[in-house]
Amino acid sequence: MLFDSIEVKHVKNSSGFSLIEILLVLGLIALSTGLVVINADVIFSGFEERPLSEILHKVVREARFLAAKNREPVYVSFDPEGSNFLITNRENSVLESISSGYPGDDSDLEIILYRLLPEKGLSSFRGLSTNRKPVDRLVFHPDRSSTPFEVGLRYGEEQSLHRYDPFSDSEIENSNP
Repeated sequence: MLFDSIEVKHVKNSSGFSLIEILLVLGLIALSTGLVVINADVIFSGFEERPLSEILHKVVREARFLAAKNREPVYVSFDPEGSNFLITNRENSVLESISSGYPGDDSDLEIILYRLLPEKGLSSFRGLSTNRKPVDRLVFHPDRSSTPFEVGLRYGEEQSLHRYDPFSDSEIENSNP
């Protein structure tokens, strides 16, 4: 009976971190460092200036994708005030806005969208003598087709004219007028 009344107290001295806790923290640090290193090219690519023709190619590719994804025509226009390419749907809701990389209201920047008018079939489309009409927006259909078009880009002294295949996002012709 003497031992029944005695309570044995076990005192644990914990004055540091366990090995598991240290390994867990080191693993989290290694994981986050790996994510930063892997995505560094994505982070720093935003600081590069891209030529307008490359941005235009991205806009065309994205418009074709959104038309196919949403299964309805989408429209591409250029907003000179915001210096953005706008991809909209039938209701004129903006699906995506892609920056041209230039400041808004820049008087040196001019982007003109042209619809190519048929003359003698596709043979004239591939030639230089095709008639063109300036339009406010370009149409991209869900079947990945579009009206044949050209885009005139001008920034200061730099000018170029880009003609695209109506059934792909590949550029047929790039000329400097």
